[in-house]
Amino acid sequence: MSQSSSTSGDPGSPLHEVGDVTEASPSTPDQRLIAAAEAQFRRFGYKRTTIDDITAGAGTGKGSLYLHFPSKQAVYLAVVEASLERFVEAASRLVDGPDPVPTRLRSLVELTIRHYGEDELLSASLFGRSGLVEGEVARVAADVQRERIRSLLRELLVIGQREGSVRANIDVDAAAAVLFELGWAVVRSALEGDHPIPLDRALKTLNELVGLGLLPRNG
Repeated sequence: MSQSSSTSGDPGSPLHEVGDVTEASPSTPDQRLIAAAEAQFRRFGYKRTTIDDITAGAGTGKGSLYLHFPSKQAVYLAVVEASLERFVEAASRLVDGPDPVPTRLRSLVELTIRHYGEDELLSASLFGRSGLVEGEVARVAADVQRERIRSLLRELLVIGQREGSVRANIDVDAAAAVLFELGWAVVRSALEGDHPIPLDRALKTLNELVGLGLLPRNG
């Protein structure tokens, strides 16, 4: 199997860009392994990538890999988490922004559509949009993403309660779970090109529905 060494050949170049965040060059052994694995997984998929491919790309041996990761699945999940962190970093800036909570939610959905539209590795496990990964490892990777994004939504709701822009009696855990499902339905439709209504209209309607349910009620 030929190596896709774009992320590991030049230590002075950035790892890559996805969405709004640029990842710096890897410096530690585990970071180099993750960078090499990411290049392989993105090019060849989970099944076709071997431990030898990863260690060759990182310029190290199997012993070094197993010092940091117990299995190929663990390496893949580390790659997913690293890519997810780039999304979370950009999303956190929106969550902490000055706009009303419904507006921040809309911005978060828009960011998610952009990021997941560009990042096939993340969308492959969450939506099954390609043959990059499947089965148990895809399920575990999807669970990791769902949990992190629900946590972001929960954080946004808690901030809104503290600011007085979200009702104090909202169950933030349940609301975050429901918002995740609603938002991801819009994201999936956008990514799959299956729009029952135009995306701008869907986002505007989601914004209005969420606003009606979250805003404090007078009287």
